[in-house]
Amino acid sequence: MSIQLAFVLFIVVALVGWGIAELKGKMTFTHSEAEKKEAEEIEEQKRATGFHEMNLHDLLKNNSTNGYDAVG
Repeated sequence: MSIQLAFVLFIVVALVGWGIAELKGKMTFTHSEAEKKEAEEIEEQKRATGFHEMNLHDLLKNNSTNGYDAVG
C-alpha cells in the first residue's frame, strides 16, 4: 500500500468520524424528571450554605503555587 493511499484513507476515516460527531451533537437530549429534581436539590443546598462559584479573579487571588508546602 502506498503512502498516498494510506493518507487518503486516513483523511476519509477522519472526515467520517467528524461527521458522526457533528450529527451526534445535533441530537436532542432531555433530562429525566429524577435528574431535574436532583439538580434543584443540589442548587438549594448550595444556596443554603452560601456557595458561590469562583471567577478568574478569585482563583488567582487564592492560588497557591508552593508545591508540597501548600498542602501542609
